[in-house]
Amino acid sequence: MKTLRNTLFMLGQVAKYTPAFFFWTVVEGLVWGCIHSFTSVLFVKALFDKIGAGAPFSDILVLVGWMAAFFIAAYIFHEWYWQHIEPTARQTLHERMQSVLFRKALGLDLACYDNPDFYTDFVWAINEADSRAVWVAEDMGKLINRVVSTAVIIGVLLTVDVWIVLAIVGAVAVTVGLKLWRTKIQYRRDVELKPEQRKADYIGRVFYLADYAKEIRLSRAEDVLEREYDGAVNNMIGRFRQYGKKLFAVGTARSISTSMLFDVGIMLLLVYKMMVQQTITLGDFAASIGATWKLFWQIGNLMDYLANFKEHSLYAEKFRAFLGYQATVCDREGAAALTGTFEELRLNNVTFAYPGADRPVLRDICLTIRRGQKIALVGYNGAGKSTLIKLLMRLYDPTGGTIALNGKCAGWYTLESYRNKFGTVFQDYQLFAASIAENVVTDAFQESDREKVLKALADSGFGGKLAALPNGIQTPLTREFDDGGVILSGGEAQKVAIARVFAKPCEIVILDEPSSALDPIAEYELNQAMMSAAFDKTVIFISHRLSTTKMADVIYMLDDGRIIEQGSHDELMALDGKYAEMFHLQAEKYNRQEECAV
Repeated sequence: MKTLRNTLFMLGQVAKYTPAFFFWTVVEGLVWGCIHSFTSVLFVKALFDKIGAGAPFSDILVLVGWMAAFFIAAYIFHEWYWQHIEPTARQTLHERMQSVLFRKALGLDLACYDNPDFYTDFVWAINEADSRAVWVAEDMGKLINRVVSTAVIIGVLLTVDVWIVLAIVGAVAVTVGLKLWRTKIQYRRDVELKPEQRKADYIGRVFYLADYAKEIRLSRAEDVLEREYDGAVNNMIGRFRQYGKKLFAVGTARSISTSMLFDVGIMLLLVYKMMVQQTITLGDFAASIGATWKLFWQIGNLMDYLANFKEHSLYAEKFRAFLGYQATVCDREGAAALTGTFEELRLNNVTFAYPGADRPVLRDICLTIRRGQKIALVGYNGAGKSTLIKLLMRLYDPTGGTIALNGKCAGWYTLESYRNKFGTVFQDYQLFAASIAENVVTDAFQESDREKVLKALADSGFGGKLAALPNGIQTPLTREFDDGGVILSGGEAQKVAIARVFAKPCEIVILDEPSSALDPIAEYELNQAMMSAAFDKTVIFISHRLSTTKMADVIYMLDDGRIIEQGSHDELMALDGKYAEMFHLQAEKYNRQEECAV
């Protein structure tokens, strides 16, 4: 019943997104079912009957002519289906199902990406969903083909001898049972192979993606990666050997049973009935031989396709589980759109632990951010700064405490309206293979956006580089799809990412290490530009360079997931605590660098 439900679900996807393909697949199955039965049984029987009855050659010629016309029409339809209907439908189904999966992926909790098992199934669903749906539809057409053909052949053979049909069915039942057993073994093997395949694929990407080209050439990382790759491949080889023994045994048993039951057993039965019992004629024998071979192949093939649906079901189960996943960070019942201007963001005793973690990343965080304030989050690596930003954006929800915006819990607002209040540049920002303008607006560029894009790029400090580009904001980034694309330096790319924030009509700007890829002079210029561009906005930034934090109204020093100090730069320096210690260490480092330069 599970197989049936999953199969009907996948067929429903095909019928929903490509109804014409579904219809013609059924027709194709009916047409080829008729061809198989007509050629192997009905035509042969009609031909022998006419010859045995002494019919004139002209009657036989007419019969052959009708069969030739039928074949020509069937083959024309066959080519039209496979060269026109099937490839266009496959692409249409791919586009529509992938769109559904993309939208579903956007609604996944960020925690899903931290779960290796879920992520493996997620990638599996993305890569195989539409191709598996096409496969199910085509197997359905072939199943119809075999059912029609089998029904016609059995009907003819029953008029000759019922025992022939029963013998064939019994022989097929044995081989099909072995086929089902083999399918289960193959599926278990594929499940165990997936993690190793994903690791091998990742390492393969590292060696050919431009993002890793410099590091892989200037380090010994290739040794580690090759060892990991060899390990993954060896593990896969081990799985193939382990399951290969079982598949060899089952396959051998299936081949031998097929040969003994059919090639020997059925043939002897037909010879016995013709020579000993004399219940069938030579003509019946000739027709029965062709029909028997065809029927055995048809029933075996029919059961193979039924077994395929068992395999399809196992894959469809993962696809359905992915589509049925319910996000925990989502619009709650009764959530309303956030309207009005931002006034205050308050965190009360916020605690957070990643799923499966032994201890919280953040503990009892209490802070208040008011409209127009410039807030800095500082601390050593691992203190919890980036995690705190993710909580503010509702990429995760706290495991304890509350986050309130304008006096109401963040969960009272719809996710879209809540997140629209924020413009964010993460430390691990990404640029897309699109034009500079499209990267800034992160949408289709309209001519009405030009001034907004140019101002945002100027505010982020990218204006100088932009002036040197012949195509200006229409310059494509990366060479993924365009050989004329531009490869930006780390600092230049970071400025484009920052320009996104300036182009977005948001009230709260979050900058996670906004100047990490810049030299000190460029950092100073960017800081001045940011403060000027965001003078009327609330700004929250994370920075390891404490010279940047001096302009903040309030600085929060985090250590081991807690806020241990807070205040302005001058207040924290007067406190002479962790912040002051960190600032002095950095100042000393800069002084040494200046002395070395002199």
